[in-house]
Amino acid sequence: MFKRSKKRIIEKFIQGWVLVLLVILTVSMMFNVNSIQGNARVINYAGIIRGATQRVIKLEIAGQSNDDLIVYLDDIFDGLMHGGGKYDLTILPDKSYQNKLKHLYTSWNNIKKEINENRSTHYANSHIISMSEDYFQQADQTVSAAEDYSQRCATKLRKIEDGLIIVITIMIAILIKESISLFILVKNNSKLNKKAYLDLATGLPNRSSIEELIRQYQYYYKGCFAIVIFDLNDLKETNDSLGHISGDKLISSFAHIIRKVIPKKHFVGRYGGDEFIAILENVNSQDLKKMIKNIQEEVAKQNKKDSTVYIDFACGYALSNQYPQEDIRYILSRADKNMYITKEKMKEERKEKM
Repeated sequence: MFKRSKKRIIEKFIQGWVLVLLVILTVSMMFNVNSIQGNARVINYAGIIRGATQRVIKLEIAGQSNDDLIVYLDDIFDGLMHGGGKYDLTILPDKSYQNKLKHLYTSWNNIKKEINENRSTHYANSHIISMSEDYFQQADQTVSAAEDYSQRCATKLRKIEDGLIIVITIMIAILIKESISLFILVKNNSKLNKKAYLDLATGLPNRSSIEELIRQYQYYYKGCFAIVIFDLNDLKETNDSLGHISGDKLISSFAHIIRKVIPKKHFVGRYGGDEFIAILENVNSQDLKKMIKNIQEEVAKQNKKDSTVYIDFACGYALSNQYPQEDIRYILSRADKNMYITKEKMKEERKEKM
């Protein structure tokens, strides 16, 4: 018992950690997915400043200055370097990328300075072309650094996904195991409950089951019903003279007969010891007399077929419509009293025959 308890504690501990790991990986995955989305925007806008700057220079040389495009690029640089901004960009936490971005920004400022200084001379002696070439190479390296960082994030995300698959697989295995354990537990409990309400010697409902049914009738059932009490005669003598095995055979044989004769829709149970009870709905006295006669005939057949034990019984019944103001327990007591009256008559008849 201690080993099972210790094993269960270990299982619960493992389940708890698997659940914690699942939560951590899920949160981490969500964070990394958002990060990759932000990285994609950074790469996209880093590519824009790489190409758009070349367009700015071409327009300047052609005498078609575009200050709006310069402002547009300034806004992008602001977002890339400081985060947020007009285009809601993120800061990539990568040193190589950040260093390259700073150098690129410096080059951009130098290009803007060169533009301001040479607009009046129409770039006659300007170094704008060589500066733009250097700038393009720096921009290309900056974009590559951003892509490398994004690729590392994607690789990390794939590892997290792999981890999630493993953890989810473990969780599914745990759930399957727990479901199987729960199914077995419910099944075992059902068996135990069934045993708790069954008489093992006869297979009929036992006294606990009978008491439960009586409570239900007392509070819920309003229709007409009858109670029949059966009592095996001479069970003690059979046990004393032939042994308890013969006594058990006598009990089980009689239980089989009354369950066979009384229709399945009616309740039949072992009330205890040598007594049995039947609760029948919507029957009259003629129905009961016919049923008792059929039982007597089946008993006679059994006694003729098997002479090792002799079945003899007394019975008494009471109908609820005979006592409309009384509850089921009173009907039960009347049936029991009638059974004892029958039993005494049988004893008197025996004495007279002797």
